[in-house]
Amino acid sequence: MHITEAIISDRTNWDTFVSSNPSGSFLQSWLWGDFQAAADFRIQRLIIASADTSGAIHELPLHDGANWLAVCFLVERRLSFGRSYWYAPWGPVVKEGLQDDQYKIILQTLRAHFAINRSGGEMFLRIEPHLHSSEVGKILLSEVKFNPLEKSVQPKDTLLLDLKQSEDDLLRQMHSKTRYNIRIAIRHGVTVAEETNTDGLKVFYAMAREIERRGGFHYHPEKYYQKMLDVLGGEKAVSLLVARHDGEPLAAGIFIKSGKTFTYAHGVSYKKKAHVMAPHLLHWEAVTQAKKMGFEIYDFFGVAPNEDPKHSWAGISRFKRGFGGVEQHYLGAWDAVFDVFGYRSLNTAKALRNIFVVKK
Repeated sequence: MHITEAIISDRTNWDTFVSSNPSGSFLQSWLWGDFQAAADFRIQRLIIASADTSGAIHELPLHDGANWLAVCFLVERRLSFGRSYWYAPWGPVVKEGLQDDQYKIILQTLRAHFAINRSGGEMFLRIEPHLHSSEVGKILLSEVKFNPLEKSVQPKDTLLLDLKQSEDDLLRQMHSKTRYNIRIAIRHGVTVAEETNTDGLKVFYAMAREIERRGGFHYHPEKYYQKMLDVLGGEKAVSLLVARHDGEPLAAGIFIKSGKTFTYAHGVSYKKKAHVMAPHLLHWEAVTQAKKMGFEIYDFFGVAPNEDPKHSWAGISRFKRGFGGVEQHYLGAWDAVFDVFGYRSLNTAKALRNIFVVKK
């Protein structure tokens, strides 16, 4: 196998590869890489390809997409004291149907590439395969010296709706309370409209700040979302939907469009006027719009791994599960460590910070 940096002329083949293989996602799309670069992160796009039948590597076959076995988009994450690591969100993307030994060699090739090409500051390589969790997968990752993290970066567990069903079937598979709440929202006159612009983002971020003040989820800086709208919006790959009652915004969501999947990437809502059930109609409108646009999967992008009422995601997960769908569980995040001492020191510092943090 051979590994090389992708070039701009690879974009079409790259996106075809990502969208046509089950392990692909918007987080590995070429456009997502453009967005991350525009947000001032260093990025890499790597292609892992097989040799031709003679065993030779030629430039043309490598870039025509025919012999690609995997692609991997990575973004650099900065640490303290000039250190960093490379991170592949839901990557690498591997060709469907590969044997276990081929997947193992892909991982070895990727690991070796970063071990050899370190500039000195990179402490580790973090991958997060968008593959179903299995003991075989975990064993393969361990055999090539990747270590599992207790917490994933992207959602390790998610909920998928099959949009190839009719709207009636989608409604039938919902929890009865969810169907009822959608009707309540309609009865109260809640409206949902696309506001994929700076004004819509200001509405979204005002709600995000309120949630952060309540001690809820943490959100990216506003400029991060603005850059997302600038880059992805230019190619109509993002939608910002806002649910309002009597003109007042009550809930909003940012949705990413990539391949066959429509993903609920970021969401916010106010607690006020909870009785009008605005978030329920927001999602139902998003589902029906995605279906009309031809998408086949609606990804809720994260649920708790179980129904433990004490889980920090218990409430939002219960809400999402009310829409039905099928749960998926992925392998999570794994690190290949190049600086063992530095890595241990980093984890020790994190543990101490968690011990001494003052909870409000």
